[in-house]
Amino acid sequence: MVTWDDGLLWAAAVLLFLLVVLGAVQHDLTYHTVRIYNWDGKRYRFLGRERLRKKNDAYVVKMRERMGDMSFTTRYLLLPSRKLVKKHRYGNLLFCAGETQRWLPVEERMRADALYGYRRGR
Repeated sequence: MVTWDDGLLWAAAVLLFLLVVLGAVQHDLTYHTVRIYNWDGKRYRFLGRERLRKKNDAYVVKMRERMGDMSFTTRYLLLPSRKLVKKHRYGNLLFCAGETQRWLPVEERMRADALYGYRRGR
């Protein structure tokens, strides 16, 4: 039979597990994604977050087609985490908007002009 103390112990273990999982998700969102904004003529509007991948000593951000469809103009602002900027300042970052690619130095605020290029043969 399960006693009151056993039930509290299990509840505490489950809560601790959930806190660890939530902490890991928050860490992943904070340090391994880039926030992407788009200029609408007056201000930058938030489009979403994209995963930051490392490929051959350069970081790669691939913007999804949905973000390209939501864009007002071709001017984008990319905001990486402070940790990435501090560790890899002036390193290489490849911003891919569909088929269009732009190389950027890693800084706090990276601006890029890129027309979302759709795949040929669709």
